[in-house]
Amino acid sequence: MEIKCVNCGRPVNLDHAVFENFVGTVKCFSCSTIMDVNIKEKVLHEASLSTLEKPSSAKRQKYARPIL
Repeated sequence: MEIKCVNCGRPVNLDHAVFENFVGTVKCFSCSTIMDVNIKEKVLHEASLSTLEKPSSAKRQKYARPIL
């Protein structure tokens, strides 16, 4: 089973038997987006951006060193 990433649209392969009936998070390996998915009997019922996904403004900032 393949689902499309909600961010970049690329396919995410979920062929493992674990995903036949699955509710939880899945990571897109192309753009690293974390998605909440709900799959029942190999049918995708819902896919959305996870609440675990950090906003892009939360990236680590670099601080300048003072010149001595």
